[in-house]
Amino acid sequence: MDFRRLRYFVETARRRSMTKAAAALHIVQPALTAQIKLLEEELGTTLLHRTPRGVSLTEDGEIVFREAVAILRSVQDLQSRFQQQTQASRPVRVGIPNGITRAFVADLITSAQEHWQLKLEIIEGMSGHLLEWLKGGRLDVSVLFAIQPLRQLDTRPLVTDSIDLVGPPGALDDTPTIETSRLSEFPLILPSSRHGLHRVIEHQARRAKVTLNQQATLDSIVEIKHLVSRGAGYTLLAPMAYTVELEQGLLSAARLIRPSFQRELVTAVRRSTDPASEIALVRDLIHDVCLPIPPGAAVSAN
Repeated sequence: MDFRRLRYFVETARRRSMTKAAAALHIVQPALTAQIKLLEEELGTTLLHRTPRGVSLTEDGEIVFREAVAILRSVQDLQSRFQQQTQASRPVRVGIPNGITRAFVADLITSAQEHWQLKLEIIEGMSGHLLEWLKGGRLDVSVLFAIQPLRQLDTRPLVTDSIDLVGPPGALDDTPTIETSRLSEFPLILPSSRHGLHRVIEHQARRAKVTLNQQATLDSIVEIKHLVSRGAGYTLLAPMAYTVELEQGLLSAARLIRPSFQRELVTAVRRSTDPASEIALVRDLIHDVCLPIPPGAAVSAN
């Protein structure tokens, strides 16, 4: 039995609303709905009546609610008893590739602390370095690119999203989509080969049979965005990495089509990781708070 699903169910039952419960739990509503559905499947019964005005408990749901509250209270008492020991334990070390930290890490930290009293150490770096650190034990869990050599690790798909053409302010405002065959027209500033995104871009360019007009390489995604915003060139990024600057008017973007460019992110842990450990819990929380930006949403922010 997954205590996290019990807690999600109890919160939803108390608030009688999926939307309000998701907000209180700092997760997205689809993730909450999926977790409660898994709990219902595990128990073999329907726990909630779902209506346009909210949710209410079924007869079985009433029974499970009472038992779940008692179980969670016992768990909380146990946690409180060993709180001092927990506070002295080291944080869970989480690796995040350069450029996507702002997309979901704040929600991850909030959820880990408010609901599980977990301490996190967020380590941002190039994905190649993160992979080495995870294999070497310097990280406990990491977000990585699926295209990396991950055979020795326990991986789980996280998100698949587009890689878009990103330019200076206003440069692409009137061009929501661009044929991939035109990429050679744009001077590009790209991450170096040490960055997993570089490998993804090269793979997608070969697949599309397009030549990239690469003018410079730079390892820092933050600095690449700064240079692009100053008019030094264009770059290729996923919405997760550029949406904030797009909304602030610092960048413009166009979606590549025929074919599109895509990247897949995974979470990874060492295969020896205990599935009941705090590391596994943090991994679950990453999946709860991290969802891709809907197709077209970032580009339409122009």
